[in-house]
Amino acid sequence: LGIIVGITFVLGLIAAAYSSADSALTSLTTSFCIDFLNIGKKPEADQKRIRKRTHVWMSGLLIVVVIIFKYVLDRNVIDGLLTVATYTYGPLLGLFSFGIFTKYQVKDNYVWVVALVSVLSIVGLANLPQAYLGGYAVGYELLPINGLITFIGLYLIRVRKTNISTA
Repeated sequence: LGIIVGITFVLGLIAAAYSSADSALTSLTTSFCIDFLNIGKKPEADQKRIRKRTHVWMSGLLIVVVIIFKYVLDRNVIDGLLTVATYTYGPLLGLFSFGIFTKYQVKDNYVWVVALVSVLSIVGLANLPQAYLGGYAVGYELLPINGLITFIGLYLIRVRKTNISTA
């Protein structure tokens, strides 16, 4: 029973990995074609060719990213992805939370500045020596801190008074 369970488990892991990689590749291809290449505005004959080429290029890009994680980073891929997510999803978390929990409008021209300041603050916090933090090593908790910094920044650039016309 042990070997059969082991083989079944490994096959399940492989199937899940392929399914996940395929979904990610399809999502990247679709997003790039629609958002950046405006594929919907091109002739039907060109759409298929563009989509297939983009799929091949995205496959290559995914391979390059995996190789970079393997040889450049000194940790595993999951840890690397979570670390990158700490920096990239923090501002998204703050923007989402601000939009859901407040009714304020913000000065749109400054939102990117808030996001950049938030990320740079987190980079600074992540690189602080542990001695400055009483021996504490920061990790994935930087994500909610990043979101909080973004939320506070958005609060600081809110529009004080708005007259919304219903006419």
